[in-house]
Amino acid sequence: MALSKLARIATSRDARVTRSVFTFVLLGTTMLTPVAAPFQPALAQGAGQAQARGFSIPAQPLSSALSAFITASGWQVGYSSSIASGVTSQGVSGTMTAEQALRTLLSGTGISVRMTGANTATLVQESAGAEGATVDGAIALDTIDVSGGGGASDGFTPDTPYQTAGSSTYISSEKIDRFRGTSVGDMLSGTPGVLNADNRNGAALDVNIRGMQGQNRVPISVDGAVQETTVYRGYSGIAGRSYVDPDFIGSVMVEKGPSSAADGSGVIGGIVRMNTIGVDDILLPGKNSGIRFKGGFNTNSSSVPPLDTTGGLHGAGAYPNASLPTSFGGPDGMDRPSLLEPTGGNGSIAAGFRSEHIDVVAAYAQRKNGNYHAGRKGDVPSPTFFPDCGSVGLTSCGSTQPGWTGVVFEGLNRYRPGEEVLNTSQDNSSMLLKSTVRLPSDQQIDLSYMSYESDYGEIMPSQIMYSEAYGAYQARLHGITMDTYTAKYKWNPADNDLIKFKAGLWMTDAELTTPYAWYGYNDFPELSNFYGSRNKRWGLNIENVSTFDGYWGNISLSYGGSFTRETLEPGEGADVSIGRAGNRREVSLFTASEWKPADWLTLNGALRYTEYKAQDSSQILNPTGEVFAEYKGDGFAPTASATVEPWEGIQFYAKYAEAIRGPSAFEITRGFSTGTAVPGFGNGLLPEHAKTWEFGSNVLRDNLFIEGDKARLKASYFDNNVENYLTRTFMSSLPGQTAIVNIDSAKLRGIELSASYDMGRVFGELSYTHYIHTEFCNKPGQASNPNIGGVQSTDLCFKGGVPNSYVVNQLPPKDMVSLTLGMRAFEDQLTFGGRMTYIGERPTSGIGISGTDAAGGTIANVKWTPYTLLDLFASYKINEQFQLDLTVDNVTDVYYMDTLTLGLMPSPGRTLRTGITARF
Repeated sequence: MALSKLARIATSRDARVTRSVFTFVLLGTTMLTPVAAPFQPALAQGAGQAQARGFSIPAQPLSSALSAFITASGWQVGYSSSIASGVTSQGVSGTMTAEQALRTLLSGTGISVRMTGANTATLVQESAGAEGATVDGAIALDTIDVSGGGGASDGFTPDTPYQTAGSSTYISSEKIDRFRGTSVGDMLSGTPGVLNADNRNGAALDVNIRGMQGQNRVPISVDGAVQETTVYRGYSGIAGRSYVDPDFIGSVMVEKGPSSAADGSGVIGGIVRMNTIGVDDILLPGKNSGIRFKGGFNTNSSSVPPLDTTGGLHGAGAYPNASLPTSFGGPDGMDRPSLLEPTGGNGSIAAGFRSEHIDVVAAYAQRKNGNYHAGRKGDVPSPTFFPDCGSVGLTSCGSTQPGWTGVVFEGLNRYRPGEEVLNTSQDNSSMLLKSTVRLPSDQQIDLSYMSYESDYGEIMPSQIMYSEAYGAYQARLHGITMDTYTAKYKWNPADNDLIKFKAGLWMTDAELTTPYAWYGYNDFPELSNFYGSRNKRWGLNIENVSTFDGYWGNISLSYGGSFTRETLEPGEGADVSIGRAGNRREVSLFTASEWKPADWLTLNGALRYTEYKAQDSSQILNPTGEVFAEYKGDGFAPTASATVEPWEGIQFYAKYAEAIRGPSAFEITRGFSTGTAVPGFGNGLLPEHAKTWEFGSNVLRDNLFIEGDKARLKASYFDNNVENYLTRTFMSSLPGQTAIVNIDSAKLRGIELSASYDMGRVFGELSYTHYIHTEFCNKPGQASNPNIGGVQSTDLCFKGGVPNSYVVNQLPPKDMVSLTLGMRAFEDQLTFGGRMTYIGERPTSGIGISGTDAAGGTIANVKWTPYTLLDLFASYKINEQFQLDLTVDNVTDVYYMDTLTLGLMPSPGRTLRTGITARF
């Protein structure tokens, strides 16, 4: 079924564009063939003859040398992390075959090469060479450190962020399991410059990188497929939604800033690339087939109560002459389970099979958890009641009408310490099917299908933000169903340095069900799927890499293109009169090069051309559903960087990068409370144009203080300037109306630090992010001026986002710190430690340039107070088959509210999580 859907898509009218891109890449490869002659030896004549090529890899730690070898050769190399630890390679220089180069790299290390294919190999200790594979084709591996030429990683290792210009982060499966927390976005916690917005309401990913968020500015790619649905969040703005199950994620790579890769079209803030699990995540060493079980439970949650169950402050309705409540909350929701009482859990089963020509993975996962409970300590709320709400103001009590009752909260939100936080439950099920087929002549095909279904708790932030909403109440569960299909083709002939070809076709189909009732208590009719939506995307990425080695040094040239098409429409049963409907397509062509004229100097350059077309067919003010407005645009975006390595393992770099992002399907369609700059007003919508600078240094040293230790450090300064930034605001020319428009600019500057030190028994990691400057500027006459401190402002620029803009609730904290310390014992069988996380205040206390609060229109300025969290973890590897994990999140039981949250909901209190992994 998956292949038939992809085939129908590929033969559609829009596939003509993809065929044009494919032709472009093939022609480019053909034309470059004669150009390569002066740079490299003649190509081998025999099909089975190994091709000699130039290698120049200096002496360095073995893991780094292997990473450089994989990048230069395109090979796949698997090895255990233990055999490479503390080993130094003598390097390799000269013209030879890739196999000869690999064996030279390993000369004198006590590690031998076992060939497993034309361009694949496994590394084993020489003493274990006779024991390695007792079954034909078995690959005896432990934890895989490097798997070059496959998936989205393509040679990306944990050390890559410390060897390249620009900022990136690698998150291993070990870290994902260790810090997976209660919400899916918790697995990104501790990553410098990266946050997951609205982390407790919606069970999804909405990643913020250096202040850029939503509308495809930071796409989430799972095995190369992208899906994001924008959800209207009332007076809190909007939220982007991408859905994954952590049990299926094998590794995560986060690239910050514009990307010059094939999948980097429209990337303004960065891209998060996730790889699903493969056979190496499932099988025991030396086995060709096997099963992996993962299961666990967590505490600190309660079963979902009946619909309309109240919580926090309730009974204080903002209706004329309503009586004031006599207490803050009632007895409901205060029966918090004990720390050791299991109240939720997760489980998965995955089967894997590997042979010489094919790998197969099949997996199923389920996760269920009730509403969690808040912490008890720290800045807890205390209400003050007012008989006349009109004297207090909208943001304080929910109404400006005299005679209406209301309440002011001196703390964070509406929930009490230790209380059950309603609408935070999850009931997810996922399935994964994937295979890798290795064909003759160094070709490979990867196919995968993944389904995701979830019924989860969610409530419009407006419901608990204002007292009209009766405080918090249990709403109907929301739902998401999503299917993801990917098909990839790779051709990496060992005897031709001009061809390292990849093509990927993907599709995502997501449908959101969002039942919605205003105020609860059935005061208003409850609609079954008020804001429900269906979002379909499909895309094609094509790329080829040609490498040359000659008198002028090593040169790598990559080029290709991408095509995406997206449709958005109201979901089944949704209100089509307010739902969004439209489509967009985007074509991107790129070329990128790397030139290494000397061992100490690396120069990179890239150029991307992007063209898009989008159409709005929403039925709001347009009952016929015909195309109401059309938007087109294009642009070029260059990238350039230079890396200098004056001493081995110490680099300094500078990078300038631009990116073009056309408006998203949400931004070009009209919907409830939000219109677009329609034809007849100005020039419509223009693409965003990001211009970014980054300066930094890398340190990657082994054996720095003692034999076998590893020191890693990356320090960077970033300066992001986005011209024609797209957001919502009031329009002076459209009194009382809001619209998606291009404001003049968005600027964010800051510094980041990422460091780690591992001496075997003891290890530590540190990340730090600090924002120096934030500024958002209107164009003259674009938006009504806010009232700041009782004075009508004439400013065009604001620290915290222009009035009524979505960015008001997308500003990250001024400071973020994460420190992890751990130890290993019993020959590395036991690993234990803790992590401290500090989240500071907003970069500005309001949206006014003066730093005081300013009226944000219908966008509520959600604030949080700084907080510090402590998490503890332990993992015990009983043997190769069994591993036990134990984690205590929020050990000190702090009452806090996540940064970038959209609703006034506290985050989980102290929670115990246990897990077991078994392989057979």
